[in-house]
Amino acid sequence: MKLSKTYRTALIAIAGFLLTAAFRKGPVAHANSPQGVRNIVIVHGAWADGSSWSKVIPLLQAKGLHVVAVQNPLTSLADDVAATKRAIALQDGLYC
Repeated sequence: MKLSKTYRTALIAIAGFLLTAAFRKGPVAHANSPQGVRNIVIVHGAWADGSSWSKVIPLLQAKGLHVVAVQNPLTSLADDVAATKRAIALQDGLYC
């Protein structure tokens, strides 16, 4: 399947944002904090699947976070968005 350059760029940007947010230096929100981050939903890029996060997930879990790797079908952007929205909807708490 050939993915558009815009689609690939969006997936890479999302992954980069998530990794930056998760591993940034400075104060970190703790899982037991009432306002802290508790859930992380990570999304793979093209030519990969959820297992591509297998080395990242334990690092986040060691920080007390609940981590879900979305298994996108890669059949269309709409299907990938729907799968990601379903994974987010299953999480406890608020998201933005």
